[in-house]
Amino acid sequence: MSRKLTLLGTGTFFVSDCQTASAYLLEIGDKKILVDCGPGTLVRLSQIGVKPQDINYIFITHFHADHTADLFPLIMNIRLEDFRTNGINMGYPQVFGPKGIKQFVLDITKSCELPALSNWDKIAFVEVKDMQTVGGVEVSAFDVKHVAFGLEAHSCAYRFNIDSKILVFSGDTAYCDGIERACLNADLFICDASYQKGQGNSAHMDAGDISRIAQKGRVKKIILSHLYPDTNNIDLVSEVKEGFSGEVVKGKDLMVVSF
Repeated sequence: MSRKLTLLGTGTFFVSDCQTASAYLLEIGDKKILVDCGPGTLVRLSQIGVKPQDINYIFITHFHADHTADLFPLIMNIRLEDFRTNGINMGYPQVFGPKGIKQFVLDITKSCELPALSNWDKIAFVEVKDMQTVGGVEVSAFDVKHVAFGLEAHSCAYRFNIDSKILVFSGDTAYCDGIERACLNADLFICDASYQKGQGNSAHMDAGDISRIAQKGRVKKIILSHLYPDTNNIDLVSEVKEGFSGEVVKGKDLMVVSF
């Protein structure tokens, strides 16, 4: 089965012409899986020739806007196309996320005064479970710890088992038991790399945390993502490699990764 991962967005709230916020497109055979949908996702998808209605599954790690701001616009693209074409040859994704994912999106429609999803149920919202099979792929969710501005988010990491290859998305997380379990024996670990060594906190890991957790978990390859501008001039790769013997790559938007 063919496998392809495109890093659509590797940044945070600080977007630029070369870096947008968190979003990743995983293509497995003829299935397209979007992991997170931060601001800039729709533009990045259009740049690689993927339409919103081409997406089969969407996985949201947590509700912070740098991971979700384009989710409602993406769904609105599908809703409007459904209206325009009367649903002919349309695809409708399933949206997976933490507890409350459907209400989260419906609340946005109310705030925007655009209740286009009311009484329209062609897109299914699914609250993530510990493990489930999606499009023939085994997906496991792990609760992780992410506390920002004094509030703990409902945040999770996702582990995809694809043809015996393990691909893990950390989402936003501090060093915790959940992310340790999620990345165990991962072939590819797309990792929150917000801070340089020694600056980790209750919201995010730092390079030293990543190094320890990946070495302990026997990870084979790390892609550093969720990058803040403060790290532009920091050699995060070298910091992670101080205690990690596997491969480390600093991600960038539209990078294609094989695994």
